[in-house]
Amino acid sequence: MALRYTRELVAKQGAVNDALTLEMQELFTKAEFADLLFSVGYHIGMQYIGKAMHWDHACPVPWLNDGAQPTD
Repeated sequence: MALRYTRELVAKQGAVNDALTLEMQELFTKAEFADLLFSVGYHIGMQYIGKAMHWDHACPVPWLNDGAQPTD
């Protein structure tokens, strides 16, 4: 169910169906639901942050910089 909700969250850019959100809130505690949303948001956001940091080798971690290749 968490995977289904996450896929919907990403596909709809946050505009998840209310019925699906209510179903999630019935299956998960408030803390579990909040943790899921935080985790998804963190990982999605960090993909963009990581890409931006490595594009011009701005990453402060040398061994990561050595293997980074700019994209687009």
